[in-house]
Amino acid sequence: MSSLMPDCTSKCRSLQHALDVISVVTRGSEGQIKAFLSSYCYNAATIKDAFGRNVIHLASSCGKKGVLDWLAETKGVDLLAKDKESGWTALHRSIFYGYIDCVLSLLKHGVSLYVQDKEGLSALDLVMKDRPIHVVFKKTDPTEVYTWGNNINFTLGHGGQQGKHHPELVDLFPRNGVYIKQVVLCKFHSVFLSHKGHVYTCGHGQGGRLGHGDEQTCLIPRLVEGLGGHQCSQIAAAKDHTVVLTEDGYVYTFGLNTFHQLGILPPPPNCNVPRQVQAKNLKGRMVIGVAAGRFHTVLWTKEAVYTMGLNGGQLGYLLDPNGEKCVTAPRQVSALHHKDISVSLVSASDGATVCVTERGDIYLLADYQCKKMASKQLNLKKVLVNGGYLEYKVDTQHLKENGGQKICILVLDEAGRVFCWKSSNNSMKQCRWVYGRQVFMSDVALNRNEIMFVTQDGEAFTGKWLEEGKKISEKKAELVSSLQNSSCDASCEHDTNSVYERIRLQKLTFVHRAVSIATDPNGCNFAVLQSDPKTSLYEIPSVSLSSFGEDFGKLLDETDEMDSIHDVTFRIGTRTYPVHKYILAVRSDFFKKLFVSSDDQLDTPDVYRKDEDAVGCDLYVIDKVHPDLFAYLLQFIYTDTCDLLTHGCKPKILHKGKSEEYQDTLISNLSKMSFDENVNEKSAFEIYRNNQVQVINEKQKSKSKKGKVVGEEANLIKMLQSAAKKFGLSNLSGRLDGVRLENGKINVVNRKNGNKPKLNQKKCSYLCDVTLKSLDGKEFPCHKCVLCARLDYFHSMLSSSWIEASCCSALEMAIHSDILQIIVDYLYTDEALAIKDSQNVEFICNVLVVADQLLISRLKEICEVAIAEKLTLKNAAELLEFSAMYNAEQLKLSCLQFIGLNMAALLEARTLDVLSDEVVKDLSVYYRKMIPAMVRRVITPYPDGPDISSFEPEDGENFVFLREGMNTEQNSQEALFKRAKTKAKKKPRKRSDSSGGYNLSDIIQSPASTGSVKLDKTNSVESLPELLTSDSEGSYAGVGSPRDLQSPDFTKGFHPERTEMKDKACSQGMKTSQPNKEMKSYKGSSALTQSVPQSIPSARNNSASSPNWVAASFSPASPPAMDLRTIMEIEESMQKCGTMPKANSGRMASHGIKLSQKQRKMIALAAKDNGSVTNITEPTTLITTPPPPTKVAKLGNA
Repeated sequence: MSSLMPDCTSKCRSLQHALDVISVVTRGSEGQIKAFLSSYCYNAATIKDAFGRNVIHLASSCGKKGVLDWLAETKGVDLLAKDKESGWTALHRSIFYGYIDCVLSLLKHGVSLYVQDKEGLSALDLVMKDRPIHVVFKKTDPTEVYTWGNNINFTLGHGGQQGKHHPELVDLFPRNGVYIKQVVLCKFHSVFLSHKGHVYTCGHGQGGRLGHGDEQTCLIPRLVEGLGGHQCSQIAAAKDHTVVLTEDGYVYTFGLNTFHQLGILPPPPNCNVPRQVQAKNLKGRMVIGVAAGRFHTVLWTKEAVYTMGLNGGQLGYLLDPNGEKCVTAPRQVSALHHKDISVSLVSASDGATVCVTERGDIYLLADYQCKKMASKQLNLKKVLVNGGYLEYKVDTQHLKENGGQKICILVLDEAGRVFCWKSSNNSMKQCRWVYGRQVFMSDVALNRNEIMFVTQDGEAFTGKWLEEGKKISEKKAELVSSLQNSSCDASCEHDTNSVYERIRLQKLTFVHRAVSIATDPNGCNFAVLQSDPKTSLYEIPSVSLSSFGEDFGKLLDETDEMDSIHDVTFRIGTRTYPVHKYILAVRSDFFKKLFVSSDDQLDTPDVYRKDEDAVGCDLYVIDKVHPDLFAYLLQFIYTDTCDLLTHGCKPKILHKGKSEEYQDTLISNLSKMSFDENVNEKSAFEIYRNNQVQVINEKQKSKSKKGKVVGEEANLIKMLQSAAKKFGLSNLSGRLDGVRLENGKINVVNRKNGNKPKLNQKKCSYLCDVTLKSLDGKEFPCHKCVLCARLDYFHSMLSSSWIEASCCSALEMAIHSDILQIIVDYLYTDEALAIKDSQNVEFICNVLVVADQLLISRLKEICEVAIAEKLTLKNAAELLEFSAMYNAEQLKLSCLQFIGLNMAALLEARTLDVLSDEVVKDLSVYYRKMIPAMVRRVITPYPDGPDISSFEPEDGENFVFLREGMNTEQNSQEALFKRAKTKAKKKPRKRSDSSGGYNLSDIIQSPASTGSVKLDKTNSVESLPELLTSDSEGSYAGVGSPRDLQSPDFTKGFHPERTEMKDKACSQGMKTSQPNKEMKSYKGSSALTQSVPQSIPSARNNSASSPNWVAASFSPASPPAMDLRTIMEIEESMQKCGTMPKANSGRMASHGIKLSQKQRKMIALAAKDNGSVTNITEPTTLITTPPPPTKVAKLGNA
């Protein structure tokens, strides 16, 4: 890093500095960028170029997450700074360029998602705009319902009375696979209509408004069983009653009938279950829509509108002259009974009714009149009305004088425009939005306080009217009023172009896929329908083809008479077939009876038991069946198919081959030759001539047999059919009916597919020969042949010399019984029905983990499919992390695409914070590939700018890289040592006393050996006796006990070159001695692979901590032969030669204690017989230092 100080101050505003900084950010690595920013400019973190961009903007645009974190944590930059061009923050830029890792980093540092740019777009809006083209939200999509509000009357369906401040999913429906297409919210209850035509209700049930047959309160939506036999198409509801329309045009109502709004004759006070509305004037007419207000109900057909209930002026006709205040049966609105009228839309409030015709005419039923409010309003898709005034004298008990409110009508057309009519100004106006950008609506809802909107992009807004004085001038208002009064039937096209209804919009949070919205009349509770987040998902996991038949076919092919898996052998002629009882018994009733019955109970003379085979299994002999036919039968039993069922296959010939025939002929001739005479007096030619006639007869007989075989070949199919019937394989016999043998090839004329082969674990339980025991103690009796055929894990365990293959006890599996049951079921049936039916994602993940460990790839794929079906916005991030950890590649792709399609919702909910850095990198790469426009969003590195080649990564980065390299080396060394430990465990363990099995006098009198000792700086004298007296398996690799130890070859801890240099230095400083000569003899040794001697740990450690110099040097070849004085001489010699390790740099050397008698004895027990050394009388001291962090060394070639 350059040591030059910047030539500016902290208030630097140099444009050139800004350009240089931006250029470096686009070109350099993260380490170079940090180094450059620290040394180039005092104000490098905040300085801006001509476009208002600073380093934080460019770092987020280029995906330099490390620079972002460094700037945010150490430089204190303003992360909300906007550029001049678009008003974008760093978060806008990171989203625009698709670097999700930078997005998450900025969010963790507190950057807001809702900051808008100059066009009124927030960062979430940019994500929404980048949505792939194929993602379109429609009402016909599978939709989920989200509700929020005060929830005073349990109308939200969340199972409690707590209010919700943000839209939350009503999880009852997705748990049961139910998708909702319409929601109606009222004061005391809510009604939900599913795509399948089922109706659900929740809330207060007083008066029967829920339709469940009682008046109980429901906290969560409950199915209305009274409508179970009908396909419902539309629902409507008011404060006290509910109306349902079926696909057949029938209308059902239930709830309170205080105002005769149910339309049931005779009128009951209430109805707890749905009852059909039957009226004479509705016979033969198809009702196409329903609407409901508190006091009345509206039905309409294509030609007419019918109303019923309390007539306060909203029904569309005058009061009954007889004084009847309520209309009990549906009555047609005569004012709308025209010849050319065709009703398309109807809406009702407590005090008004609005009707729309296909010609674009809008009629208002209020004040006992039918008024035409507008005309030529074409292509309307929805109409709403709120407010109205009723004549309080009609029912003074329930109505108040001057009660009600002004009427407001909203109309939505197909183009997404909204028009509003208010009784206060008596004109239809187009709505304009007070918002930063233009939006087009796809749905609208209205209450007495505000308007709710849904856009075509899936967003949701709340809207409020601006005050009248702020919208238009008083003069313009008078002009509009006069024009409207002059002709109320005229088109409102002029009003639309001149005056607008201005509405201020506020975006709803956590709504990104909305298709419909609803609100109660008072504006207290709300609901929004959003498309299922998996709707546009096409990266869906799939399950590979079954290998069930192939597995058992391979088992049949690999079975031989000497293996430990088969349990029965069949002999047909000269061939033997080792097979498995369970498979034959399950697939054939003949074999099932054969294995159960005893010898005297067998009713088949052609099949009989005869002794045992080579490994003690039952041996059966089958007569009068050709071996090839029996092979076809076995092939079908094991694989559910055979060669004769395969089109185009050339079947085997049913007679013996030439070599076998020739050998059998020779044997037959020799056996049939007559040797009764005295052959000593006859020549070989004479004996041959005497038997020539017999040989000719045999040839003639063989020719006649060949003719018969040819005839049998023609009837090969029939022969196999008869054999299949004989052995109880009726399925094979039936499938052979459509098979023909033509010109030596199989021709399948009529293919009959058999049932998928399945096995049953509980069937033939008396043939179970292995038991699996789960972690919680549950036992599963199984069949060894099935386990070995289906899973390599069990095949390796049970078919080899492992102890489990011959152990009589249950095989303990470290798997819970619930998971083990699924594993066993899959092995027997090739299916996992419990996985498909389970709703517990965590349980399925646990099964996937076990399947991954046992290498059951197809079961793993089944789990991936089941988990992908249960992907939600809440678990998507966790499942992505899970799939990355366990290499579930299909599930990982599904999670990546799911997150990419729902990026806005997941960023707003902050559910991606749980992802690791590696997975976030993968997500960023996938997201950029998913958005086609990302190919063009690339910042080209700036060619001009300072040279940064001299800037190196910071010291901290070097340290990190070095530490990673050390960890890699340590891991490789640990792996090597584990291999050596495994080999050491295979050797038989020996027990010995602490003296190693030798007397001290024998050791002292034995010949001395030579060698050089070089101990590591971390060696501990106190740990040496523990090491040498340890008799555990893991004490060191390759040695069973101290009895097996030889004198150590201490030179194996050195490099040959270093050893030679040490010898030269030693020979120059002192007289030539025997150790020096012997040291030189090791220069060319190929075993010198250890470069650094390792520490001697305590014997309490496991085998992974064994001393390397001991493991590499000792071998159980001969008893130790080095006396104590020789050891002292070696240590003294090493000290004088300078071969003793130095202390750690910067620390004072700490001299160890002199070796005691016991310690010297322990070293003597570990010595090798490699020669002798001269006596050196001075004692040796060991240099000891505090041990550094433990590092496992590589093993030598011992």
